[in-house]
Amino acid sequence: MTTFWKLYENFYKGFEMKLMIAIPVYNRKQYLEITAKSLYECSNVNKSIIKVFNDCSTEFDSDYLRQLFNKFNAWIVDGENNLKADRHTYKIILDFLNTENDVLFICDSDLLLRPDAIDYILNNFDRTDGFLGLYNSELHRDIYFDGEFVYKENVGFAGICVSKDLLQKFVLKQEGNSGCMDFILSDFLIDNGIRLMVPKNCYVQHIGFYGQNCSSSSVEFSTNFMPLSEFNKEIVNKMLPMALKIQANVIKYLLFEDKYRKHGFMLHQTRSYFARNRKIKALKKYYAQKYPIRVVDGKNVENLKMRK
Repeated sequence: MTTFWKLYENFYKGFEMKLMIAIPVYNRKQYLEITAKSLYECSNVNKSIIKVFNDCSTEFDSDYLRQLFNKFNAWIVDGENNLKADRHTYKIILDFLNTENDVLFICDSDLLLRPDAIDYILNNFDRTDGFLGLYNSELHRDIYFDGEFVYKENVGFAGICVSKDLLQKFVLKQEGNSGCMDFILSDFLIDNGIRLMVPKNCYVQHIGFYGQNCSSSSVEFSTNFMPLSEFNKEIVNKMLPMALKIQANVIKYLLFEDKYRKHGFMLHQTRSYFARNRKIKALKKYYAQKYPIRVVDGKNVENLKMRK
């Protein structure tokens, strides 16, 4: 019997998912060191290929990155020109497509990972349509909820896992490397019937309040991240006061600037705005019919539809 199970285990290992962890880097040394240390704590991280993509940082060089990630035997990829966030991520996707890996995990350099984050990817990715996000951002609207998952209208690049098959199809549809690639990818996936599945409870926490795609006018600090290690707790306790400190800017942004920006958006893009809303309503109805929720809080519920 022992021999049988060894043969079975070896056979099964041949079909294990090959995960590539891509870490896009541009300065922000203090956040990067937190990300690296939390990645150290992740179990089974050694089963993945780790690549650090340096977008011409000025605060450090490749030697610093090699030393920081030496435990992982990570690959350091230096860029020739500063591409900025969206174009740099698109370059990472192209690099991934030239590897033998199956799934790309984009681990931004300002993410705090739970120790079980990599395990969650390895154990749950096959439950998806080829997309799994680890960060349940409140800034990205929920379309539907299905047990432990929510389905998003769109997502950012941070903390997402995408299959090679989907990324190959996505790249073939692109005419060039432009901005807002995360929303372009989201639209592509939604248009192709792919659920943007994200667990209700985050497995990564966003800790970078300032960067190329974020500023003091907005903040992404999720309230549904459960710190499982002492280091997780230390960083959350350190970052939470900072998040509270800039809430005044967020409130001002929401009450004043966003009101007029949305108004102008609707005036100038009325057709596309309402077309998008009609599409989201259709998706909600479709998800409710195809993925009815059977269990809520331990109680059996038949065909529970989204209340929104």
